[in-house]
Amino acid sequence: MASNIFDKQNLLYLYDLPKDNFTSIKLAEVFKSQAGVVLESQPQIKRDYARPFFSGILSITDTEQFKNACEKMKYFEIDGKQCRALQFDKDLLGAHKNKLISHNIFVRKLPKEMSH
Repeated sequence: MASNIFDKQNLLYLYDLPKDNFTSIKLAEVFKSQAGVVLESQPQIKRDYARPFFSGILSITDTEQFKNACEKMKYFEIDGKQCRALQFDKDLLGAHKNKLISHNIFVRKLPKEMSH
């Protein structure tokens, strides 16, 4: 079976990144201050201006730092806006819609002052 690049790397998928004043430098500062993780490479940010937030993928080569980031960065804030970082799962990509549907819950109209 052919190996995939996603099988060999410690990847985090970043959700709900704010569009306003967002930079990779700001993201690196948050990872360093909240999880003690120093980013070695720049994340790949998907800047889809039709969506309310950006998303991205981040590689952390050191396994211990990756585990630490998975634990401490599941929920984090950038400029007071809630963001998420979850371990990348290639099976949850759009090509597997049945699995996507069975693993997600969508909730609407939550109060703005509600936290995670």
